[in-house]
Amino acid sequence: MTVELGPGIDRYLASVRLAPAVVDIDGSLFFQVEERLQIHAAMLPDERVELFAGAGYVRAELLQAIVEADEDDDFDEDEPRHVQDVLARWTGEGAHWAVDVHRQTGLLTLSMVVSALPGDPSEWAIVIDAFMRTADSWTARLEREAAGPWAHSGVGLTEISSGAFLRC
Repeated sequence: MTVELGPGIDRYLASVRLAPAVVDIDGSLFFQVEERLQIHAAMLPDERVELFAGAGYVRAELLQAIVEADEDDDFDEDEPRHVQDVLARWTGEGAHWAVDVHRQTGLLTLSMVVSALPGDPSEWAIVIDAFMRTADSWTARLEREAAGPWAHSGVGLTEISSGAFLRC
C-alpha cells in the first residue's frame, strides 16, 4: 500500500522543495517538513491515509496523573498499545484526529486519518498544512525530551525506533 502513497507525497514534497519521503522499517513513509517535525504516513487497509508524528513529551507530573487515572479507571492492559494509550479523539478539518501518550515514556503522538488518498499536490498541501498547524499547537505545550527515567518499568527511550511508538 505504500506504493500507492509514495508518489503523491513525493510530488507534494517536490512542489515545496523538500526531500522525498523515505520508507521506514515498519513500512510507513516519513518525511521532514520542519526542523522539529517528522511526519510518518501510512495507508490503512480500508484505503484511508494516516499521518502521525511524535509531538513531544508530556511533563512528568502529567504523565503520573495519567497513569494514576488509568489505575482508577477500567484500564484494560490486554488491549493493544495503541488503544491503551489514546488520550483524546476528535474530528475536524475533514479528518479524524487522536492523541496518544505512551505510558512508559511520556511520548505524545498526534495522529490524523483522512478518508481518501489525496490526489494531487494541492490536496496534499491542505492535508499537510492542517497537520502542521495542529502539531504546532501541541508541540508548543510539550517538552522536547522525556523528563527522565519513569517510576514504572517498561520500554525505554533507546528502544523506540522511528515510528514504532508513534502510531495511534
